[in-house]
Amino acid sequence: MDLTRYRLRCGGKSQRFFSLSDLSNISAPEAILAALLSRNAAIENTLVQDVEILNKFLDLVSQNELCGFVLESIHLLGLEAKFRGLTISHHGVTVDLLTLITRQSALEAIKFEKFESKFASFLELTSSLGPSIIWLKGIVTSRTCYTNPSFRLSGDFDCFVAPKNFSHLYNILRLHDFRVIAGDTGFCNQLGVGPVGSIEELFLVPADDLVPSAVFGFYRNRWPLLDIKFNPLDRGLKMIELERFERNATVVPWRGQKFSAPDLLDQLMISLTHFEKDRFTGWKQLLDIKLLAEKIDSTPELWDEFIRRCAVEGVSTACCAGLSLAQERLGLSNADQVIQALSPKAQGVLQRLLTFSVTPLFYWNTSSVPMLIANAKFSDDSSRKMRVLKESFWPSKQFLSKYYCGGNKLGVMSTAFALVLHWLILWLPGGIVRRTFGKLIWRQNQIGTSE
Repeated sequence: MDLTRYRLRCGGKSQRFFSLSDLSNISAPEAILAALLSRNAAIENTLVQDVEILNKFLDLVSQNELCGFVLESIHLLGLEAKFRGLTISHHGVTVDLLTLITRQSALEAIKFEKFESKFASFLELTSSLGPSIIWLKGIVTSRTCYTNPSFRLSGDFDCFVAPKNFSHLYNILRLHDFRVIAGDTGFCNQLGVGPVGSIEELFLVPADDLVPSAVFGFYRNRWPLLDIKFNPLDRGLKMIELERFERNATVVPWRGQKFSAPDLLDQLMISLTHFEKDRFTGWKQLLDIKLLAEKIDSTPELWDEFIRRCAVEGVSTACCAGLSLAQERLGLSNADQVIQALSPKAQGVLQRLLTFSVTPLFYWNTSSVPMLIANAKFSDDSSRKMRVLKESFWPSKQFLSKYYCGGNKLGVMSTAFALVLHWLILWLPGGIVRRTFGKLIWRQNQIGTSE
């Protein structure tokens, strides 16, 4: 799958569109990083004493927190002498590149140990929940795929918790001085477009297949952020095989503790769908995908099951794109048949322009109906999304009461009024609702902020 043929839109509030460059057209610093991450011995022929390129390369490695992995690559490729011969001015002193990468790698290892101690403490705090918390993304990949977990730093704790277990976790967090990240729509998409004052209100949805958009973030002084997700794929729809996902989760022993992690196939699927959400940018995420795929490839018969899971969940195109990029930029091998099996059918100009331009998040009360329709139109699970969207227009009377009227009993007129409000929420972008009538309907105090 040639991602350079697609138009991508930056995430968040940005309206900038861009196209990815192929390996031959990426910048010189990125080319050096790609060669080191793929451990390509041909890199020696591309290293030159160009101060500007070397400075940008060092910045790129440091920003992505990949100095540990890069340093190991340098040693494995026997490039120590080459990197010692490359010098730049650092804080007014001429220093060779190997020394600078070695220093930064040590700093990353120190940062990892600080993060690690907090992770161990958090596992102890939440031990009563046992395997009910399933850890996601980098915090798991670093401990299952990297030769040294400190080579893969995480900025926060990402985990999946089933709604039925959230109340228990919430009480533990409050007891140990964790606080809700309040007022940030990035951590609670429902803020300003729905009720957020109680745990029950967080899980109100107009159709059963929808995932609550009230994803919660928690913080505590000198601790990493805790990012709780109610759906492992974090895309707005319930994971169809959620029970299988939870059943297949494995227990990972770690430094005298244990934690639950998705199996390798689910880890890869989660990494690939989040990579799509990040618009296929981020060398750290791309490296995760390569290492996970290589680990799965040691048992190649697992690929058929991976392909099946992607088809069931409607994420084949996103997974095909991420694996294709890992193959093209990081030399992922033995992936041709998997990529071909995941590839979408022949696509026209509109598909290439819009498949990765519309939001990958199917949140009913955040994106407008036109955007949701566009999302469905260019998704693998189009029919499912259109069915869910239709169901969302006619929710139950109980939902209307709890979501729009504080749980009060509804008569004929109040039901009609709540339904009109509901249609407005569906049709308008969340940003407009928050700035207009949303603040008149729902109080802004999130659960936990007034305690």
